[in-house]
Amino acid sequence: MSAKKKNLDVYLGEVFKQFIALKENDLRKSQEVFKSVFELFKQKMGEQCNYFKKYASQVMYAGSVYDGIKVSKLDEFDMDIVIRLPVNYADVGENGIIIENDEPGFVKLKIIKAFDNLDKQREWDTCHKVTRDWRDTDKYLLQNKFRQWLHKIVQRTVNDLNDKVTVLGTTYLLSYKTTGPAYTLNIRNSEGDEEFLLDVDLVPVIRFMLPRWPEGYRTVENTQIKEWLVVPKPNKSVQDEGVKNRLWRLSFQDYERDMIKGCQGLKTTIRLVKKLRDELGMKAIASYYIKTLFLWKVEATDKQYWQRKISVIYREMVEELYNAITERNIPYFWNKDNNLIQSVKPTVLQVYAKKLKEVLVSIDSNDVEKTVYFLLNTEEKEEFKNSEFYKNQAIGDTVNNIARQASNSVTDDTQPKLNEKKDKDNDLLDLVRNLMTKIDRLTVKIEEQETRLIRLENERIVTIVQDKPVSVDLTKESVNDISQHSQDTVSDLLMF
Repeated sequence: MSAKKKNLDVYLGEVFKQFIALKENDLRKSQEVFKSVFELFKQKMGEQCNYFKKYASQVMYAGSVYDGIKVSKLDEFDMDIVIRLPVNYADVGENGIIIENDEPGFVKLKIIKAFDNLDKQREWDTCHKVTRDWRDTDKYLLQNKFRQWLHKIVQRTVNDLNDKVTVLGTTYLLSYKTTGPAYTLNIRNSEGDEEFLLDVDLVPVIRFMLPRWPEGYRTVENTQIKEWLVVPKPNKSVQDEGVKNRLWRLSFQDYERDMIKGCQGLKTTIRLVKKLRDELGMKAIASYYIKTLFLWKVEATDKQYWQRKISVIYREMVEELYNAITERNIPYFWNKDNNLIQSVKPTVLQVYAKKLKEVLVSIDSNDVEKTVYFLLNTEEKEEFKNSEFYKNQAIGDTVNNIARQASNSVTDDTQPKLNEKKDKDNDLLDLVRNLMTKIDRLTVKIEEQETRLIRLENERIVTIVQDKPVSVDLTKESVNDISQHSQDTVSDLLMF
């Protein structure tokens, strides 16, 4: 069992290093461009709308970059733009914001007197007038109107910049598209030999603070986190447009990130599972659904669980995903009554379950190459086969086969002719064993050198990120998140 797990860990480690871990060049380039372009773009957004300039002071990382579980390439950022409402958040009555439970995972926000009196304030024409269409006749805040307001700002900003921006002597072309609750700003270079593409999802969110908390949702003890968000993402299962526009999705991303902190092998494993999801074509399984399975596992285990070999955790989490898809239920961590895959067609889930079953069979049958090939696309498989790692493993397998054949020939008492050559075969076996011992020693030395090089290289990555703050408008916590993410990448690489 130990030989099997060690072998799979070695292969998983190499696949992670080659095809999943973020590369230094991607990290550095994306950070530099994002910092320079987004700072200018956000400033221009404030010039388009006084309300945005006054009430959108905080920008936070979100998504996989925020969690440190981004796969393969840092070519996108999810940015939450916190929009403050001119309301007393502590007031739970008509003078503040009334939070009403609805479908699990969603709430309604009702604002009565606070918005009714805005038109009587002196800043109505110059600032607050944009809020006029944010409510319906029953005083519910409409997430579609909230998103459309930001959409217009993004559109005007791109137009005002003539679809391009020049920073540090390089011109980048700008475009945008609507993707659910987000408006994705596409940034690409207009010249140069190397193509550069970066997507920035801009999501307007409303932030609440403890002690306010949505009724019926689990709370977390022993944490310093105080914030939770509502996001203007509609509930796809609701058909009535009027009702759908009233629903705001809950987000507890800060709590989730705090939960997975210190779980040593979690981030590595979740990135492996996400890569597997991508290569198996399981498009209906969002990254957050996979993250949710890991949150449930964190709750059911302790920190020591995540200190085991990656191959062991990986196998168990693939099985967790398989079981959830077979049972057609991934319960929302904060309210288990919300089945995240409820809207996915059963026929689609059956196909997914069959694919995952093949992966589990390959792991259990010790078909290591087949197991890792599930993680790779066609181009990556060819690259992997041509790598020095793969060639060295092939040499090692050949030596092991020779040793086994020699051992079998010596111990086979049913072959008289081979027994007559016993001394000669023993000499051959001793020679092979000596050769294997030397190879093992050499391999250890090489691995020690590679470990030192990886550590030094990744320390340099951490230094690069720490020395280059992302944006003056980002919170201190967000900058620390980027530094921590780089340190997590170092840990991921060294874990194997």
